[in-house]
Amino acid sequence: MRLLALLTSFDVLFNVKWLSFARIDSSPGVMSVVLSEEFMISKLYKYAFSLVIWLALCSPILAQPNLGPPLLEPPAPGAAERESLHLNTIGTYSAGFVLQSYGYIGVLADVLSQNLYEPEMISSMLGETITFLKNANQQLTMYQDKNFQMSQADQRFINGISDIIKDLTMEAEALSAFAQSRKQEDLARFEESRKNAWSGIKKTLGVN
Repeated sequence: MRLLALLTSFDVLFNVKWLSFARIDSSPGVMSVVLSEEFMISKLYKYAFSLVIWLALCSPILAQPNLGPPLLEPPAPGAAERESLHLNTIGTYSAGFVLQSYGYIGVLADVLSQNLYEPEMISSMLGETITFLKNANQQLTMYQDKNFQMSQADQRFINGISDIIKDLTMEAEALSAFAQSRKQEDLARFEESRKNAWSGIKKTLGVN
């Protein structure tokens, strides 16, 4: 349709130009000659320009190589692919979660040793951490209790993360108790749990 409109516009343009040429010399005996010459010239230019326009519009289409049938959209992931994606996502977030929790509890222990916060503030912050740790471990336990299709390596990873979270929970509980009691037994329990948590992190995540 666009090409037809262009050709029509050129046809109108040259016809109008031909009529204007015909008015240049309207003396008797000359009119027919002028009409004949200008008619032939206008038609020649009209078809020449029409051909140029047609080639300009169609050459990109004609020059395209044969690319074969159009590419099909990738198939939707099946159940196995979705399950693998879920496990990979859980593994990534679990690794970051236990590492940050381990560092956060250590920072609170340093803050407590420097008496920068009140013991009540430390215990409150550790209480929030303990709640998050327990909730996360409860979600991981669901993967252990139900019959999910996972490899033995994935199962070992989830079990390892669950053990780390348990050690981190005991570490946070011991530090919270020590913040209030200042008893050596609470401190010893904190140090033991922290050592066990780091051992589990190194083993499960491969951290040196």
